[in-house]
Amino acid sequence: MGNFAWDKELAKKLMAEFTGVAIVVTLGCCMSTRSFGRGYGESIMNPLVWGLAYLTATQIFAILSGAHLNPAVSGAATIVGIMEWRLMLCYMLAQLLGALAGIALTYAAVDETRNNICLPPTLSHVTVMAIELLATFFLLLAYCAAWDTRSEGKYETLPLRVGFVYAALSFAIYPGTGAHFNFFRTFAAAVVNNTWVILWPYLAAHAAATAAAAFLWRFLFQEEEPEPMET
Repeated sequence: MGNFAWDKELAKKLMAEFTGVAIVVTLGCCMSTRSFGRGYGESIMNPLVWGLAYLTATQIFAILSGAHLNPAVSGAATIVGIMEWRLMLCYMLAQLLGALAGIALTYAAVDETRNNICLPPTLSHVTVMAIELLATFFLLLAYCAAWDTRSEGKYETLPLRVGFVYAALSFAIYPGTGAHFNFFRTFAAAVVNNTWVILWPYLAAHAAATAAAAFLWRFLFQEEEPEPMET
């Protein structure tokens, strides 16, 4: 874990994370924003599109960066021991920039609804926080299981696993919170809509879920030290 280096391989990983997040946010937010006028979460297509967006990006970039595409995933990877903290910070910066690029592309693509770009529904902050915390917790347990040394051929089936888990959880919670799972997606929506009050419940939920899922897996479920990512 101590071989972190600023080199071409790191640049590939960061470009993969940046591009992957931009793809996910653009595809998902374009669908969510276009359906806003019909009632947020009303169409079953929204959670399906988000699941397929993650499946697509994971299929493309898993072999390059592991396709975290989410700061909660990178945080959990660091806690369970497959990622160095400096690499985590680099991933998070690339993911943040990717989310902002994706929301900018969405802004350009859906000009007829620019006042409600990828915003979550209006619920109490406590309700949003509780729902997102539980769903993100389950999502991160799925990632921890995929990284476990007992999970053979993880990159062969990872895109399908990730896509189906995102879609399944999104179907369950989309009408309530928009099924964000990813704080940078929330932050990007806040930036483009100039709506900052939505941030804290998602940040609190995702941070708590990251710590809970990763520590639970590392100290209860994990049997062997995972293979660290190459840096």
